[in-house]
Amino acid sequence: MAFIHSITSIAHQDTFAKKNIWDTISILDETSSLVHPDYKEYIAPAALRRLSPILRMAIAASNYCQTTCDSPFEAISVGTALGCLTDTEKFLKTIHTTSGSILSPTAFIQSTHNTIAGQISLELKNHAYNMTHTQNSLSFELALHDALLCVNAGKSNVLAGAADEAIDFLNRLNDSLIHAPVAFTSGATFLVVDQKTSPIELLAVDLHFSATNYKDSISKFLKQNGVLFTEMDAVFVANNADFSPQENVVNYINYSGFYHTASAFGMHMAHDWLLKEDKKYALIVNNLVADKLGLILLKKTNK
Repeated sequence: MAFIHSITSIAHQDTFAKKNIWDTISILDETSSLVHPDYKEYIAPAALRRLSPILRMAIAASNYCQTTCDSPFEAISVGTALGCLTDTEKFLKTIHTTSGSILSPTAFIQSTHNTIAGQISLELKNHAYNMTHTQNSLSFELALHDALLCVNAGKSNVLAGAADEAIDFLNRLNDSLIHAPVAFTSGATFLVVDQKTSPIELLAVDLHFSATNYKDSISKFLKQNGVLFTEMDAVFVANNADFSPQENVVNYINYSGFYHTASAFGMHMAHDWLLKEDKKYALIVNNLVADKLGLILLKKTNK
């Protein structure tokens, strides 16, 4: 059994460190921009100057989660699809424009995907298990699945999360390599899972890299966990084309914008929705990319 003890998001919404994000969120429009917290409260000024936007988001969210725990994290599991794009772009531009001199390795070091989890560990001075998962749109689900394995293995205060960032270059890839139905955005969501009881239980996580029938996969997943689709009080999806309007569907992409690990924000929405409403079950369906399917089941415990 695993329970969620803290969750926060930095997004194109005023969601950071909020008691319930449903008090502040709304459907995004073309004028939306990333809502930054006061990073100086969570990151030392010297470190803040050298960190890219995605690292600032991830470290601030992780630090916030740590402040809600009475002991250090015993494991850290982070998912990111595209990694540190700002630093990657900077490194590639430096290669392109510099000749006849030695290149600084800093931008390359900070461009690697596992920089996020590594920087969290360094900032928190945490030497526990640390893992990065990079599997396109299912990166967050893999990180969360890893966190559940850690909890089941007896670890306490396990940090799980995801972060991805938008850069202008992504717009040039839209409709060729990436098919974004809404604007590209940045976002980071982190949470703490533990065996200690809390109001929201994380019942299960499942993922399919080659899903042929979403409905069958969802039904099988729910049956394995002793519930039916008709018992879901709300279903949070990335693409509601696979669902009928009668199925209590919420499209979380309309609130998060498009980034590959936005299902983490969808989970934050589902978590706070259960806290706000007198309901029992919420299902998060990550059908952002064709043939890829991530499933997360939450239950309200009333404790």
